[in-house]
Amino acid sequence: MPPRSRTSTGKAAKAESAAKGLRLRKPKAPDIHDIVVVGAGLAGLAQARMLQQRGFTIHLIDPRERDSLRAPSADRRATALTPASVQLLDLPVDWLAAKGQRIESIVVDAGLAPALSEDEALRLSSGAWVVGNADLYAFLVEHTVLDGRFGQAVTGSRVEAGRRRLTMASGDPVEARVVVAADGRNSILRREDGIQRQQQDFRQIALTGVIRHEDPHAGRAFQRFLHGGTFALLPLPADDGGEGHASSVIWVEPSASAKGLFALEPSILTERMQSRFGDALGRLSKTDNEDWGQFPLLAHSCDRIIGERLALIGEAAHSIHPLAGQGLNLSIRDAAALTDTLMEQRHYGLDPGDAQALERYQRARRAETARMTGLTIGLNSLFSRPGGPLRAAAAVGLRALDQMGPIKALLEREARR
Repeated sequence: MPPRSRTSTGKAAKAESAAKGLRLRKPKAPDIHDIVVVGAGLAGLAQARMLQQRGFTIHLIDPRERDSLRAPSADRRATALTPASVQLLDLPVDWLAAKGQRIESIVVDAGLAPALSEDEALRLSSGAWVVGNADLYAFLVEHTVLDGRFGQAVTGSRVEAGRRRLTMASGDPVEARVVVAADGRNSILRREDGIQRQQQDFRQIALTGVIRHEDPHAGRAFQRFLHGGTFALLPLPADDGGEGHASSVIWVEPSASAKGLFALEPSILTERMQSRFGDALGRLSKTDNEDWGQFPLLAHSCDRIIGERLALIGEAAHSIHPLAGQGLNLSIRDAAALTDTLMEQRHYGLDPGDAQALERYQRARRAETARMTGLTIGLNSLFSRPGGPLRAAAAVGLRALDQMGPIKALLEREARR
């Protein structure tokens, strides 16, 4: 037999050495925490802030780098935060005064007439605050302790030895007694746990942006229920202490007709908006396209919002039609309910990821989420119909509510939740 060459002998030695190294190398021990929040969006940061304010230590995970969270957000949308949400987030009065606009009243119109008439509309008191999503996000980033894994994505999840183990793209696992999934409508944690999602496509597109108007809004929000979709204005803070001549627009149209709207000349698009809204605020003028965006309207719910040592919040758990303006407020109340559950467990020295505790959280959120989902789907279906008896009856009913004190008070209470 011919002798082996030095080259082949050297390769064999290296291979044997590498194999030995692999056998001796131990897998890295996972980071272990009590509570991990996956997702540093608005819902995730709201959850982290609430828990940190109550003395919990939170480990945050987000695929974005930490510094990118502090960069100015491109989100041009605004949200009407209910008084309850303002309180739950503990937003300072001086910050609200500087960044927000209080809604003094909500003018609701059934859209039967060509233009909105405040004399014919339902007027609700509110007390909500309109805040830009970018401003709210910047506040939460500044006032939340950003400890955790950033620039790393979760790729898998399983339960073992009484903890939920998260597989990271980096290869270094993270374990927690309870994991909060705030990773959005396409949640990988929801999918990995086998939670089923039921989705509804409204076949509508929402255009969002900023409109300027000739007359001051005086803190009024407007909502017109039109054939095809709703047209809503949220009052924005006045520039330099002025009277308030800008509002955030949420303009919903059927997908087929909405696709060409952005291609229109600004003047023509403005005229379309003027015809949808009327002259309750005088002449309208559209801002630059960079302040505008569009997104398809989808709603979803889940057969459950908990798993073993797992709780879903925000859009990981649900999303609703924006006509009620309650999407983010629902997410904030998710975070508040889960905070209450975890505080109760801590008070009695119990496991934060206990199955019965998470079931209490699910029960606390199920009824309200179902009610709000049903309300938005029903209203959108009813008022999006072409003219006819049902739509006319809805319009008459809306006007009649203005004369029905107890029912009107109930609607106003919902607007403050």
